[in-house]
Amino acid sequence: MKHIQRLIQEDPKLRHVDYQLLVQKAKVDPNAHWEELVRTSTPIVHTAAWRLAEHLPEGASVAEEVTRQVFEAIAGNDYEILRSYIGYGKWPSLLVRLTQQSPLLAERRRDREYPELPSEGRPPIALADPDGPIGPLSPQIEELCEKEGQPFLQALRKSVRILHRRDRLMLAMRYEQGLTLAELDQLFRLGTPARVAALLKRIRQSLQPFRAVAEAWQLPEDQEEPLLRFTLGRILREHSMATVDEDKLAPAVASH
Repeated sequence: MKHIQRLIQEDPKLRHVDYQLLVQKAKVDPNAHWEELVRTSTPIVHTAAWRLAEHLPEGASVAEEVTRQVFEAIAGNDYEILRSYIGYGKWPSLLVRLTQQSPLLAERRRDREYPELPSEGRPPIALADPDGPIGPLSPQIEELCEKEGQPFLQALRKSVRILHRRDRLMLAMRYEQGLTLAELDQLFRLGTPARVAALLKRIRQSLQPFRAVAEAWQLPEDQEEPLLRFTLGRILREHSMATVDEDKLAPAVASH
């Protein structure tokens, strides 16, 4: 949802739309407010559809068709989806869910996500990780952690706790449990281990204390993952990473 929030914030036509108020008015009189609802919701649906279909050769046409399907579904059965909307969550979130549930996208994803199994014998499971294992933390960086790292650990703990659950789980699986990029790709269905690596890098860069320490310590890039493995291991062993109540709606970092 983070890229959808950015879309709304940066688009001058969408920035000031009160979606909750608009939807409530449309529930009372769908015909009177349908055009406005479609006009302000279409960029959200089309953006989500395009991001889900961009790996396809016909991605642009699929995104257009999915967008049409979503609004047909909202208008179907005398606006049943619209009339039953009770305001839990946000309207943009509902639009993204409807986009993800599009039969057209589900059909296009099926062969990629669930390849046909061989008729005989066990299916081969290739988990070769092109990135290789996480390297060791250099003695110099480890010494800095021991001498100056306590404030860093405290700040990093707070920063990690407000991440989206998926992002915290991915960090824990990678840096505390030691899962490879290929294994994480099989769990999170991001498409390729390279996309997992790119998402992990963006999550790392979203951690302000980590960025500050990396700059202050002149941390080499090949030491970023070893440092997180060293620090997150301590955090996970010593403290819970449960989400604090007021931060339970924190957005996930966009996958690309």
